[in-house]
Amino acid sequence: MKTTDLNKIRRIAIIGSGPRGMSVLERLVARINEASNKNDIEIYLIDDGYVGFGRVWATDQSPNLLMNTVAQEVSAFSGLWDGKEPKPGNGPSFGQWWKLNFDDYEKYGGYGPRAYYGKYLLYVLSVIEKSLSNPDILHKISGYVTGMDIEGEKQVLTFADGNIITVDRTVIATGHSVNNLTGVSKKLKDFADSNSDIKFIPGSYSVASLDLTSIKSKENVGVIGMGLTFYDLLGEFTIGRGGKFTENKDGTLVYTPSGQEPHLFVGSRSGMPMPARGKNQKPFNYEYNPAIYTIERVLEIRRKGNVHFERDLLPLIEAEVALVYAETKLRIESGTNLSEKLRSQVIKKHVNSVEGVRMLAEALGISCWDYVDLYKLKNPFYGCCFNSINEFNEKLADLLLQDYKEAMNGNLDSPLKASLDVLRNIRPAIRAAVDFGGLNPESHKEEFLGKFAPATNFLAAGPPAFRIAQLRALILAGVVTVVGPSTIYEASKKDGCINITSPQVCESNISVKMVIDARLPDPNLREDCSEFTQYLLKNGIYTPFINKEQDVVFETCGVNVTEIPYHPIGKNKSILENVYVLGIPTEYTRWFMQSGSTRPDHWIDFMIDADAIAEAALASVVGGI
Repeated sequence: MKTTDLNKIRRIAIIGSGPRGMSVLERLVARINEASNKNDIEIYLIDDGYVGFGRVWATDQSPNLLMNTVAQEVSAFSGLWDGKEPKPGNGPSFGQWWKLNFDDYEKYGGYGPRAYYGKYLLYVLSVIEKSLSNPDILHKISGYVTGMDIEGEKQVLTFADGNIITVDRTVIATGHSVNNLTGVSKKLKDFADSNSDIKFIPGSYSVASLDLTSIKSKENVGVIGMGLTFYDLLGEFTIGRGGKFTENKDGTLVYTPSGQEPHLFVGSRSGMPMPARGKNQKPFNYEYNPAIYTIERVLEIRRKGNVHFERDLLPLIEAEVALVYAETKLRIESGTNLSEKLRSQVIKKHVNSVEGVRMLAEALGISCWDYVDLYKLKNPFYGCCFNSINEFNEKLADLLLQDYKEAMNGNLDSPLKASLDVLRNIRPAIRAAVDFGGLNPESHKEEFLGKFAPATNFLAAGPPAFRIAQLRALILAGVVTVVGPSTIYEASKKDGCINITSPQVCESNISVKMVIDARLPDPNLREDCSEFTQYLLKNGIYTPFINKEQDVVFETCGVNVTEIPYHPIGKNKSILENVYVLGIPTEYTRWFMQSGSTRPDHWIDFMIDADAIAEAALASVVGGI
């Protein structure tokens, strides 16, 4: 990077100091440290939580609340560590830092407690501060920004306490939202508000933010959702209350209650808890090169226009998943020669379908062909009926055992888990297809966001395998009861309770007086409770992204932004070139903005985005850096 005189740069504000905001800060300082002149620069790092890690990564939260990405794959530094004195652009990954500072890496299987990651982010901040020749240029502000007004090329930020600062550039990285309640959540909250005997805890960005102390031992508690937040609740209500898991010889677990646990009655649309990720067998620098669902193929499809996800893209994704399933199975059965031959033939013959992969795999002698049906895996109980809750839970316990064993075979050696990992590997190519209105609006809403996105998140973003073993043990111990698929939560004024039932499970009606919503709120621009967000929306700085094609219109819940470096597109299509919006607020304009880190050895979109914003925030003042 060439050096530049930075004399004209004045003030840059970063609103939000979670992983996204910290990544921008790291890249800003890396660039500033390499510049020829470092005078007259001021950076304001602002957070309404704790400056340095935000809210999700609070360092005082329970160690039972875990990340769902292996720590060795996570870094907040924008360069691989050389083992010397850390600095922006050169520092330890989260896994390396963890092993240097704690001795429990193996206890968690490499899946770090969120509190540890918060401490790691504070460490990164300390490295950044230490690297500055003039530490006074960085101002850490703990405060809530309620408004931003535009005055010429400057932004005036107003805080809840009445303070005001004026800056030249503003990076908005505000993270997860808290939304106004809608649907069943609103009905249950209204019922609880009107009945002192009923308690309802709405969904939140983190279990650490929920007050669970009022939930008594052996109390019957309903839970909505069986995703990652659900697994966090399990940890808090069991190990967090003195319960213990012991391991059998076959690796399964037995749970010994402490007597302080509530009895959880759980449900979801599918009735299936989020399955485990495969035990990690990949090195930290593993990269997957798609053979079928490639960036080049995707961009060619997009260039033709009128892209329908299920017609044009899903067959290629399913074929890529099938290829990895088949080549993994061939490698385990017959060695690497045949698996490599399968991949080379797929590429040579330009295969673009599951059927094409199947024919080549069978010609090479694969023992048994299994179609990895993503939607069936997401909804394994579709169309099934059960005579009782006990019968359903016995079936579910069997599926959990299968999933645990499959996960323990590893993300390289289990054909199923290796193939589902592909859904993570090809995210950049999926973004290339769908971001900024790449899909037909109706297909974007119904096929992609309505069906595929929930399925791929469910199948590829799950917890570590030991969480599945724990859940199975809790079901067998009677601490957790899964009510069934298509679960209904209904307030009953007559009975003075909330009834939980599954239409697919006979005699499944359960009555409780306490319900926890364990679903993570979706980003929603119009329903966001943030005073800051609503101020920006009211004043036309934020507008929703609208995917429009001829007469078909889909207004999304995300902030409309330009392509990189993501300036907000306000009312009348005005572009605020001195403001940047990054991450979760732009969900739907872009896809899967929940990602919270880059890789240690190479930049993924997370750090590419951060660096582009850092470059623009500096270069736009002086005309090039």
